[in-house]
Amino acid sequence: MKAPQVISKLNSTKIVHRNWQLALGEAFAALSLASPGDVVCITGPSRAGKTKLITELVGLLCGEIDFERDGILPAVIVDAENTGPHGRFSTKAFTLKLHQAVRHPIYGVIGQEFSDGPANTKADRTNEPTLRFALENAFRLRKTRFLFVDEAQHVRYVSKDSQGGYAVMDSWKCMAKTCGLVLVVVGAYPILQVIGHSPHMIGRKSQIHLPRYYATDHDLAEFGKILATYDQIIADIAIEQVLTQSAEMLYHGSLGCIGLLRNWLGRAVARSHATGKQLSPALLKEVMFSKADLAAISEEIYQGEKLFEPADAHSQSSRDRAMKVMPPKSKGKPFQRKPKRYAPGNRTGGDG
Repeated sequence: MKAPQVISKLNSTKIVHRNWQLALGEAFAALSLASPGDVVCITGPSRAGKTKLITELVGLLCGEIDFERDGILPAVIVDAENTGPHGRFSTKAFTLKLHQAVRHPIYGVIGQEFSDGPANTKADRTNEPTLRFALENAFRLRKTRFLFVDEAQHVRYVSKDSQGGYAVMDSWKCMAKTCGLVLVVVGAYPILQVIGHSPHMIGRKSQIHLPRYYATDHDLAEFGKILATYDQIIADIAIEQVLTQSAEMLYHGSLGCIGLLRNWLGRAVARSHATGKQLSPALLKEVMFSKADLAAISEEIYQGEKLFEPADAHSQSSRDRAMKVMPPKSKGKPFQRKPKRYAPGNRTGGDG
């Protein structure tokens, strides 16, 4: 098997690993029981398989969808991208993407050529409230039940205001309630920081975590099984059981994330093809992520995983944190001076 075929097989082979299967089961149960207006948040490290999870969920929840026959879209999937000026998240651009996803006959039309612009021009000139109203009607007509927003962590770039991202997400939640949708926000760990600005949303969301594999005996054994499967795929261009033999390096170099592991293996196969060398531990080391890259990725993962640590209501630290958010007790009436600050007979601060 040639290298391009190996890469294609690496990307297409469905490895139903334990963490992914657990997340799929939990998400399916949460969405099956969700009511209109509910929010389900699916998060985990980058390249953990969240997008693939969405595709699988839509198939399980909605079955076969034939829009051309029925005109119905029970599930709509859209990516939240930074398409505004200076890399900002544009709410209007996102609304237009939703129109495209829901197949709106006017605002969802995309021209094939630069000259095919009447519909695009009309959309550009339409204000956001009008686009929002048309979008809500489209969701109702398409009988949409689930709205999946992938890469939802990008809403934090809507403005410099720390509340900006939450305001956008809260707007989505209001739209879901109005249209009878279940809102599913999917993204990397920073999405939790956006939601964390609103106790209102925290208390009303269902949380699904798609974690990496940790450095425990049980997780490492599962990680080893995945390496053994990949060993079979690359057998024609690699030394025997090269991945199993390099398990420790592969675990630390991928941080236990299967998506990062698969990306790494793809680069290794490409290097093997370019150099004509067998895939070996040395070649794997040549194309592994740099220390700087791993440090940046691991920091995001670490900060995200900290948000999943259970709170201990009886610990001193928990009580201290709770006290910090309580407003201090007032020691006097507001906007009134305290006479004790001035010496007797000199309350006005003058010479007399």
